[in-house]
Amino acid sequence: MKEKTLVSTLTLIGSLASYYYAKTHVKDVVPYVMIGGFVGAWVGELIAKAIITPKDDDK
Repeated sequence: MKEKTLVSTLTLIGSLASYYYAKTHVKDVVPYVMIGGFVGAWVGELIAKAIITPKDDDK
């Protein structure tokens, strides 16, 4: 899986999960979606760095 795809997918999941949370608790959805998207992107970057190994250009 490519890094961009992984980060984009987790950003979308984080945004949708926080949107659902805000709607079910009758809150303003905009701040929750922004924070959820940020956290999703951050988690995606961490997972991508742990899973995807950089290619060696020296060899």
